[in-house]
Amino acid sequence: MSEKLPEQTEDLLDNAEAEFYRTRSVQEDSDEAREKRLAWWREARLGLFIHWGLYSLPAGIWKGEEVKAAYAEHLQLRAKIPVKEYEKIADEFNPVKFNAEEWVRTAKNAGLKYIVVTAKHHDGFAMYDSRASDFNIVKRTPFGRDPMKELAEACRGEGITLCFYYSHAMDWHHPDSQGNTLDYPGNIGAYDPLESWIHDEDKRSRYERYLEEKAFPQVRELLTQYGPVGIIWFDCGHKITDAQGTRFVELVHGLQPGCLVNRRVRREGFGDYGNSSDNQLHVRAPRKDWESIATLNNSWGYKKLDNDWKSPRAILHNLIDVVSMNGNFLINVGPTGEGEFDPKSVELLGEIGRWLRTNGESIYGTSGSPVGKPPWGRVTAKPGALYLHVFEWPASGELVLPGIRNPVTRAYMLADPRHTSLEVSRLTEEDIRIAVPEKPLDPVATVLVVEYEGRLETNPVTLLLEKDYPNVFAAFDGEIEGRELRCDTGKKGHDNATGWSDPKDFIRWRFRAIRPGNYRVEIYYGVDDASAGGTFTVAAGIQGLDGTTVPTGGWYDFRKSVLGTFTIRQPGIYTLEARARKIPGAALMNLQKVVLICESAIENRFG
Repeated sequence: MSEKLPEQTEDLLDNAEAEFYRTRSVQEDSDEAREKRLAWWREARLGLFIHWGLYSLPAGIWKGEEVKAAYAEHLQLRAKIPVKEYEKIADEFNPVKFNAEEWVRTAKNAGLKYIVVTAKHHDGFAMYDSRASDFNIVKRTPFGRDPMKELAEACRGEGITLCFYYSHAMDWHHPDSQGNTLDYPGNIGAYDPLESWIHDEDKRSRYERYLEEKAFPQVRELLTQYGPVGIIWFDCGHKITDAQGTRFVELVHGLQPGCLVNRRVRREGFGDYGNSSDNQLHVRAPRKDWESIATLNNSWGYKKLDNDWKSPRAILHNLIDVVSMNGNFLINVGPTGEGEFDPKSVELLGEIGRWLRTNGESIYGTSGSPVGKPPWGRVTAKPGALYLHVFEWPASGELVLPGIRNPVTRAYMLADPRHTSLEVSRLTEEDIRIAVPEKPLDPVATVLVVEYEGRLETNPVTLLLEKDYPNVFAAFDGEIEGRELRCDTGKKGHDNATGWSDPKDFIRWRFRAIRPGNYRVEIYYGVDDASAGGTFTVAAGIQGLDGTTVPTGGWYDFRKSVLGTFTIRQPGIYTLEARARKIPGAALMNLQKVVLICESAIENRFG
């Protein structure tokens, strides 16, 4: 049994270049072939990830004990199972309840437009009939069938796009690949960075042998045996060279010019679109087209003891948030070793489908929000219409849509079968207010459609609201300046700026006010005992409020500190900044957010 690794170490396997996503952005040139490849994907917006393999049978249990790993598909590595012993799982792997048509129908009923299924994960076992390696489901298991062939046929019948996940950089079964130093001590280690072996002639040449003997041939098989493929979804590209990544891209596009390649084929700048890290709830997407991947519980592969299920509300809010940032959402299911989707996964997919049957117009074929992130929810867009996804219903009965300059022709609730017009009035030349009913139509997210005339003109600068909602300036939405300060992983509980060790670093946001007012200023941060006592200033315009950090229990135990009041004396655009004054410890704080609340609203709701 292996000890639990630190989260950041385990992330090296499946989060690829997570660090890149915390700090950088990418400018892309338009490419006609790439645009053509992406057309169906941009329309689809939603897909189903399926992690299924030999690891699905033990389901996170080995020799009667739970393997202490976040992901069940890492069983072989984390439980330190020798290849010969791991191979024996195949002797018992007989998923007789597998039904390709049922899988595809479940995805379709959930409103998901494409399926990405693991053709081979890091354990090296091919879930299809491979000529390049007999370590596959047809040749090694009593099942003896090719589920990828059956899925291809089922997808064609239901109009779902079939895509393949392929672990190209890592293979724990091949004696010359990366990751398995238990059976092959001379191999590149699972957590060894590229720089540690690229100049080692033996490791480099052996790794090239793996690529030539297995990885390239198997990718070629997947693109020639199953008809049109929507995506070859690569993983752990941070462990190969640029030249090797280029060869994979060229191989895919050479065999199927319409097949997409994701960025994890190598690093940013590669592939047709970007990927976030795994289960990254808060994202700073560095390129126009990107995809978020998320699990329904914690593990990607089926894990018997993982009952930490997300709520339908959390999943749908995550989905809407991603699409509002012009991303695609890929939600994962880990089928059992018998070949079934577990009942809870089916239930949650059903809830996604229920919401989408009513509100799918606001998701499919839309683009990201042109007005930023309003505090009440998220916005998506199509020509002539904005879709307002209201997570928190306004108690006042008025919903403010900030930043739209166009004449608005009407507004209505998408779930209202009559599309009854709602009263719309101008708050300013750039903002409108919509009179809404007392209660929402959907407790998860009610969608309002706002139709407008002309070419869309907006102002994306955050509008300071005076009622119903606190004005939240989240770390992930700020502009960070400096060498050390950066956004954290964006995973649950890590939606903060971190690494604030240089006093010169700071974070800022922009907002606009349409009238004078007084606003209470709150800051949410975490700091440990040893580093507490740092001083900082939060400022807007010429006003500044000073604070001193006190121990919160730990870097990720966030607490609220009320700093005082800002007075907005006149309408205009303002810059809100958080700056360090003195850093006595390892870092100033982990900053989660700054919140401004209009004092006239505090007694009504926020007191």
